[in-house]
Amino acid sequence: MLNKKNRTKMETLTNTQEQVLVAVAKTIKGTSFIGIPSYTNSKGETSKYTLLVGIKFENVLKSDLLSLLENKENIFIELSKKYDIELIAEAYENVKKSLEKRLASETEKELLRAENDKTILASDSQRDAYIHIAKGVKKHIESNKIFIHGLQIKKTVLVPIEYKPVNSRKLTLVQNDIKKFCNFKQEKYKEFKYEVGTIKIQGVEL
Repeated sequence: MLNKKNRTKMETLTNTQEQVLVAVAKTIKGTSFIGIPSYTNSKGETSKYTLLVGIKFENVLKSDLLSLLENKENIFIELSKKYDIELIAEAYENVKKSLEKRLASETEKELLRAENDKTILASDSQRDAYIHIAKGVKKHIESNKIFIHGLQIKKTVLVPIEYKPVNSRKLTLVQNDIKKFCNFKQEKYKEFKYEVGTIKIQGVEL
């Protein structure tokens, strides 16, 4: 167990590293890559990641909506091999509406908030939980922890695990298959809690 003196030194080191991280991140012009050499998720899988930061999440959603609309006919043809057409249609509309709501104007979003729309409320909750500091860097308000976020470009599993099957509703399964068929970018938009010595940004290891 760390004594008070050592714990203070560790916190100072972490805070200093975080300040350097933010300073380096603020030098990013446009988009840039961040490397995460080794990250272990809550399930125990360890992987190496490359993230693209500086890309607007709104543009990610626009790209996904365009892919959904362009692939509509092929989605129904492919998924009808294992699902009923009515279920595919319901799933398709759910995915489409979710994207359209999150891409709506602020005026439209205010109307949805007044109706306690779950999609917008969830989106607001996620947004309001963080303070965005620099491209690819944000701070979680409640925990005061720094998080790295961006579009996953590459993932290499270093320590694999066997994931247990998740029992989802059939409608959810169809919606997930639609997102997978369209190769949704939002599904690859990741965030990682920053730990000292875990990332490489702008050629600097932090």
